[in-house]
Amino acid sequence: MQTKYRIKRLPSEYRWVILLLLFVTIMIAFMGRLSTSVALGAIGDELVWSQADTGFLGGILMGIFLVSYGFSNIVLSPNIDRHGSKVVLFCSMVGCSLAVFLGGYYGHIYSLFLASRLLLGLTQGILFPLSAKVIAGWYGVRDRGRANAIFMLGAPIGIALAPILMGPIIHAYSWQFSFYVLALIGFLLAVPILFFVEDAPYDKNTLTITRNRDIDIKKAFKKLLADPEFRLIVVGFTTVNTMYWGTTLWLPTYLEETTGISLGDQPYMAAIPYIGCIAGLLVGAWISNVTGKPSRVIVFSFLTTSMMVAIMAFSPLSGVWMAVLMLTLVFFFAQLTPTLFFTKLQNSIDTRELGSATGLMNGIANTVGVMGPVSVGVVVALSGSYRIGILCISAIALIGLVGYKRMLRICNQACES
Repeated sequence: MQTKYRIKRLPSEYRWVILLLLFVTIMIAFMGRLSTSVALGAIGDELVWSQADTGFLGGILMGIFLVSYGFSNIVLSPNIDRHGSKVVLFCSMVGCSLAVFLGGYYGHIYSLFLASRLLLGLTQGILFPLSAKVIAGWYGVRDRGRANAIFMLGAPIGIALAPILMGPIIHAYSWQFSFYVLALIGFLLAVPILFFVEDAPYDKNTLTITRNRDIDIKKAFKKLLADPEFRLIVVGFTTVNTMYWGTTLWLPTYLEETTGISLGDQPYMAAIPYIGCIAGLLVGAWISNVTGKPSRVIVFSFLTTSMMVAIMAFSPLSGVWMAVLMLTLVFFFAQLTPTLFFTKLQNSIDTRELGSATGLMNGIANTVGVMGPVSVGVVVALSGSYRIGILCISAIALIGLVGYKRMLRICNQACES
């Protein structure tokens, strides 16, 4: 059942304020996600882990976040359509800040540390669906691609800033204290969210908005999953997420173990590769807008990412800067595509159901995405080599390429019929 009610609205000029808040929210959230990865060396030392322990237990610790994250996307995202973005985003930011704080406070107990990571995923799962819904409400079709690229830049920038902020704090104080600093920033960010975040701008001719209070989620999900185009998007976005998390969550440890660099002394080294990530998001959105053929961009992205990871693993050239350069190229080619999937959904799904639809896409992609960091960790534990472990990302890219091209053929056949 659809219900109409009056709500305080902001004029359309505030859309850039809203977009900035979404960008900062995503940035802080991703810093929280990467916190365990940046501190993994210090955590392992405190818990007296061997290299095999770091590979296996560390991989689970980093990857388990994605399990509850995917669950939250699917199960909790409909609350965005029911209750609006302000309340949901405020609760999310307070919850994920609390999770980071608890991770630092109970980090010496592995089971409780795992529980804090599950809570972090649960509270962050609605962020991308919520951002997609808000942008669809505040921006027209022609501007959504650019707005999506801007809010999604919060992810690589947050990941790049995490080692820069946390590294010196870990080195000077402790890894727990770095978690407390991130938690405090998140709690403070919740305040402007209450003042500015709304689903859509004020319209002087329409003082009411319509929301789906009793949306039939099972029926909506069944309809989406029956759509070949939606399945195509899910396959592609799942591949992107699996590659992204497999590379991102192991990047700091990979650099330290393969080059001998100390991120406590040179934290910016783990941030440099995300320049490629930022460039990839912007270039991918631009190329797609110019050519109007996103599928070609996606296929090119998967193929080149697989090649770059293989070259990085087998390159006879070694050293810190070579590793950083190759990681930058991996991120550039891998991140050509994310904005394409979000823009496509925004342009084809009813805004009142967009939170649920985006949550389903993001939930499936990130639930499966746990296989990225976990598979790398398992191979590292079995082989004792981080270079061999990172080859899992190359294999994932090729598997995703085959799956995407198959779904593309099915989708084209459905359109022709």
